[in-house]
Amino acid sequence: MSQISIASSKHIDFIRNRLDDEFKLLQAEGVNINLQEKARGDYTFLGCNMSQDNKALTCPDHILLKHYIAKVISEVIVARWEEHLVRGIVKNHYYYFNEEERQNILERAQEILAREDEVPRKNKILLKIVDYLESHDDLILDGFIKFRLKEYLNELEEAVDQAVDDFLMEKEYNEFIRLLRYFVEIQEPRVEKVNVLLKPSGYFQLYDGNENIITNEYLEGFIVDLPEGDINYEDLLISTLITIAPRQIVLHLPDQNKVKSTVNTIKSVFGERVTICPGCSRCLSSNQKKNT
Repeated sequence: MSQISIASSKHIDFIRNRLDDEFKLLQAEGVNINLQEKARGDYTFLGCNMSQDNKALTCPDHILLKHYIAKVISEVIVARWEEHLVRGIVKNHYYYFNEEERQNILERAQEILAREDEVPRKNKILLKIVDYLESHDDLILDGFIKFRLKEYLNELEEAVDQAVDDFLMEKEYNEFIRLLRYFVEIQEPRVEKVNVLLKPSGYFQLYDGNENIITNEYLEGFIVDLPEGDINYEDLLISTLITIAPRQIVLHLPDQNKVKSTVNTIKSVFGERVTICPGCSRCLSSNQKKNT
């Protein structure tokens, strides 16, 4: 007879149900399972007893039991405990954010973890559990996570840190966009309409409503002062459009996918003033030059 005790303060129903599912597979192979449950304070203890009727199974009882328990507990940690752990990291490390901001960071961290393959995390936890059960018959899940899964917790902290960086960058970007919107609102329009031919390289050309090229002395002087390779065409374009402050901006995009970020920024700053050309001779001509 082999026996292992598992204790947890959370998700005991999920643990019990997953153990039952796994143990049914073993019972079909002639392995007897007895699962006992006791509550002690904040913890619930599950006692797992195992014995074999089928002598054809060469794997010892204790190895089978440890393997199946490790499999279940690793799934429980990733599927149920992970959100609780991430929430705790956000609360303890970034307590100076308000509740709404912490919730935003939590969701971002969960998205980061969801984009990653959870199998490696789960396998690392499984190996840690198997190693622990080699010399212990009792596993208190809360303490095991805190003291034995340092590497896993570090991975969660890294995801939270990345989420905070992303949150702050987006917050800074939004504040910058609001400032630019303010500049646009207070500027007196110098022209009614501007056509912007935006090329995949980021380089752009501006035309007024009469198809005349718009020159900008400030822009030209700024480019001259910049070292080669340091030109940020998106910043230059936004600065130029704010200076001109047109009532209407028509974007001509030979390859929209390659300038998506710039287009989104222009739309964020200028809002309803912006329209995208559905396709004109200038767009077609630029596309033909690109393909030749």
